[in-house]
Amino acid sequence: MKVLKILATPFIAIWRWIKETAWVQPLLIVGLIFGIIFSIPSITSWVKSWDFGSDTYTWLYNQQLSLEGIVGDDNKGAAYDFLLNFNKANSKWSENYKDEAKELMKDYVGNSNKMLLYFVQENDTCADINEASNYLVNDAWDSKVKKIDENAPDFRYKTIFTDQKIDVDDNDHTYDEHTPFELLMVDMQFYKFITTVRSAATTSNYYKNLESSSDKTTIENNIKKIGESTEYSSVVPYFVTIDLTDSNKSSTIVTNVFFKFDGSSKYEKADFLAQAWTNTEDFEAK
Repeated sequence: MKVLKILATPFIAIWRWIKETAWVQPLLIVGLIFGIIFSIPSITSWVKSWDFGSDTYTWLYNQQLSLEGIVGDDNKGAAYDFLLNFNKANSKWSENYKDEAKELMKDYVGNSNKMLLYFVQENDTCADINEASNYLVNDAWDSKVKKIDENAPDFRYKTIFTDQKIDVDDNDHTYDEHTPFELLMVDMQFYKFITTVRSAATTSNYYKNLESSSDKTTIENNIKKIGESTEYSSVVPYFVTIDLTDSNKSSTIVTNVFFKFDGSSKYEKADFLAQAWTNTEDFEAK
């Protein structure tokens, strides 16, 4: 205790002098204020370094069709239900029962009667897709979409994360050999869906408007891979436009399939997505 008292004595004396010296106090207050101001950048950098979890894919996750319930046999859950309704709706559409098709997809397309289905995974490419999509829908919709088509339907979308992992008990070996998405791929509903997508990909306006034969070959090679359990990951992300609007005169509700957002910035990628939504530029019927 004597040692602590000896060490504290100079500080006590300084504190007493500050209290008794009136002109010092305002200087200390001003110095403290400036100290806080000048330290703000450092504090900001420090706070930014805290790891609260990534929001890199927040926009995509907001409309995720979860793979929970995909177990190989007797599948169920959000992703499975979507495929089931899609296949029923596509069949109705091809038979010209369009109102019934719209009703089957109502929970996904809403009043827009249109949506974009994203197949994504957690990587840098999909992070850029997340950013560009979020920017278009929440910040630039009027300037980039309404400017092109003032009657454009509101944007609707769903996402399937092909690398989603499902937490199971240690004694549950469902996913020891195959991922949830790989188990979904062997389901008949996915097979029907992917068959429709493959067929529509090479009859879509996007495909027809490609000027380079090598670009068309790339599309053709990619659509073969999307249904193969050993190769699908190499072509993720990919995007499927599902259109039940009156403007869709085809026999299927899939109108375009593409594997990238053109552009080097979020603004250019947002332009590309706007064109995809409004069926203009690369997506225009010619």
